[in-house]
Amino acid sequence: MQLSAKKDQQNLRHPSIDILRGWIIIWMALDHCSGMIGRMHFMEMWGVPFKGYPDLAWWFTRFISHLCAPGFFFLMGMSIFFFAHKSLSNGKNYRNIFIYFLKRAGLIIGLMYFLEFPAWGLSGISNQIQDSGGFNLPGDYTGGFLLPSTVLYGLASCMVLGGWLFRLKNYVLLALSIICISASHLIIGQMENIEQFNPFLIATFVPGATKGIMTLYPTVPWLSVCLLGIIWARLMKSNPDKIYQWSLISGIAFVIIAVILRWNKILNIHFNEYSGFIDFFTINKYPPSLVFILITCGINFIFLFLFNRIENNSMIKPLKIFGATAMFFYIVHLWLFGLLSFFFPTGTKIYWMYLVWLLALFPLFYMCKSYLKFKKSKDSDSIWRMI
Repeated sequence: MQLSAKKDQQNLRHPSIDILRGWIIIWMALDHCSGMIGRMHFMEMWGVPFKGYPDLAWWFTRFISHLCAPGFFFLMGMSIFFFAHKSLSNGKNYRNIFIYFLKRAGLIIGLMYFLEFPAWGLSGISNQIQDSGGFNLPGDYTGGFLLPSTVLYGLASCMVLGGWLFRLKNYVLLALSIICISASHLIIGQMENIEQFNPFLIATFVPGATKGIMTLYPTVPWLSVCLLGIIWARLMKSNPDKIYQWSLISGIAFVIIAVILRWNKILNIHFNEYSGFIDFFTINKYPPSLVFILITCGINFIFLFLFNRIENNSMIKPLKIFGATAMFFYIVHLWLFGLLSFFFPTGTKIYWMYLVWLLALFPLFYMCKSYLKFKKSKDSDSIWRMI
């Protein structure tokens, strides 16, 4: 019995998951470096004009970062399942697990308001140009009190719901995932016929700003990716020797389907027309269109397969460390770039921006390495384990 339990726990250890998380988080850092140092950031937002990418290099810089948000929600779904499975094996019940996710979600919201927002504020204070890439939101917000939220809100809200839904069968989770990603498409198509920019819709289905609330990552469309992560983790537990081959096949299929849909100018919400390569791969992120979800999750699946093949290579150790300290990395890198932004009040050329990004990864690595050591020294129920 003990040998069986030990083997089961070993089956839940997949270094490729941390590697993938570390891989996407460095591209997230590039995207934020683009906005804070290069002063060039893009918002592929429904319902408002899109400024467009000035050239191929800036397009690539943004496109590669599209892997990040879907990757984080997918991997969070996997973490929800693995944590719940481990907790149940250790004698915890569903109530204990749900309370844990509630606490962690509350901590994430606290980090958003008290640590993340001030870091973004540094970049705003240092900015001396009027237009840094086209930050524009749909909605009827005209001023006054505003309760803003970022990707951390989306992650926290999906964590709570995922921590409650993970018990459902895979076919139910898949059906819910399809419903969630379809909901934003359907609601946006009916915006003229319903009460537009209702605060509830902004918080849950479509991003925008209205009546005191601003959301970039509404819960429901991103929950679709979280639920997919729960499904994939369950498959990984039951089929650890096959899951990576399935990831490769699924990833290729997702990308092909996304290209077919884009070719036919459907299910990309805002950017249906195209006249060239960049236009073709300009995909709606806010909210994530079906094309966006398919192509980004597909690419991440392919990387999950590839990282499994090289997970023991010492060259990718930094990615493992970044992946194991993702929340810490997220907060610290924002403060680092926020402080560095004062040296680039009007932005800089893209090659200098890339250099700043690469150089910043070195101190971030050593800070994350130290924090990981500190984190592992704490008890399993310590708040530091949640960061």
